[in-house]
Amino acid sequence: MRRRIDKLHFLLLLCALWAFALPSSAQTLNVKGTVTDAATQEGLIGANIKIKGTTRGTITDFDGNFVLENVNSDAVLEVTSVGYKSQEVPVNGRTQINIVMKEDAEQLAEVVVIGYGTMDKKELTSAISHVSEKDFLSISSVDPSMMIQGKVPGVSITNTGAGDPNNQASIQIRGVSSRSAGVGPLIVIDGVPGGNLTNLNANDIASFDILKDGAASAIYGTRGSNGVILITTKKGQKDGAMHTSYSGTFAFDVMMKELDMLSAQEYRDLRLGSGGTGVDLGANEDWLDAVSRTGFTMQHTLTLSGGNEKSNYRVSADYRDAKGIDIRSGREEYGARASINHTTSSGLFSFNVNVAPRIAYRNNSDWNAFRNAIEANPTTPFMDPDDSSKYYNFQGQV
Repeated sequence: MRRRIDKLHFLLLLCALWAFALPSSAQTLNVKGTVTDAATQEGLIGANIKIKGTTRGTITDFDGNFVLENVNSDAVLEVTSVGYKSQEVPVNGRTQINIVMKEDAEQLAEVVVIGYGTMDKKELTSAISHVSEKDFLSISSVDPSMMIQGKVPGVSITNTGAGDPNNQASIQIRGVSSRSAGVGPLIVIDGVPGGNLTNLNANDIASFDILKDGAASAIYGTRGSNGVILITTKKGQKDGAMHTSYSGTFAFDVMMKELDMLSAQEYRDLRLGSGGTGVDLGANEDWLDAVSRTGFTMQHTLTLSGGNEKSNYRVSADYRDAKGIDIRSGREEYGARASINHTTSSGLFSFNVNVAPRIAYRNNSDWNAFRNAIEANPTTPFMDPDDSSKYYNFQGQV
């Protein structure tokens, strides 16, 4: 009898140990709570509450309340809301969780240029896209518009001749299906309309603001009918110290899907053999290789900046040299930009001076050179100064 009781006690002890050892994840709870704004103490509408690691979640109602069913007691809730810093809140076995959200000051205080002034991003209602320096793409092109390629919804930026340093990207804001889709947007640099992006150093740009709708671009009249791109350049530091920086970029351009051209002997076999009508001019040349090369681009920028809240300055000097895939194409530039800002002690008047001289030497590419090289007879010799009769200008069939 005693042995039977001992066995019973032993089984009860095992059951108790087994129940105690059950993982906490097996226990589920119904969690409810409220999400409020830290500043106003009011409930947030539409805040997203999701169980971390799953796709299950919910959003808050008009009073900021939420309910989540069957939540593991050791789960973690991810709480997000537009304009607020996201949070991760552990459940820790609680059934009532109140969450206080703080504003993301950096995001809400971001200033957007709207054509006739500036506005905080949180107050913006027009169809305007803002791309700041931290979101720029790292590019090797001398065209700064490529820095925001794919960054702005609804804006098409394409460059069909990226290997040509003098070819500018096509920008379309109002849609590629419109009748005037081929007309690019108005470029406004620091409030001055009619700028050219290729004449601007990418290291001097602080932000792009793209005005898409008619209301935003109405101040520019018919010039803004295809949209407006507002460019804000960088200004001087205001911490009282002088800052010096250098930026250098080196890049190479190569021809993609290069064609495998016929050699002179292959040409002779195909065009001269069996009664062919080809002409043998005695040479053995690869004309596509003769008119192309590996492109090389280098950019250097030196910047000095300093000042305080009342007066500040920023001066930059840059040198750019780009050689395209076409052996004739090239672009060499010397440029500078000086920005001086001063505010009177009373704050009543502000003076802004921007000077941006630039000298550019261009050798434009002839895109027909590639077509002529592909169609050329590989037995045609390159120019021989001693025998001009063998020099062809490819204006006719050879």
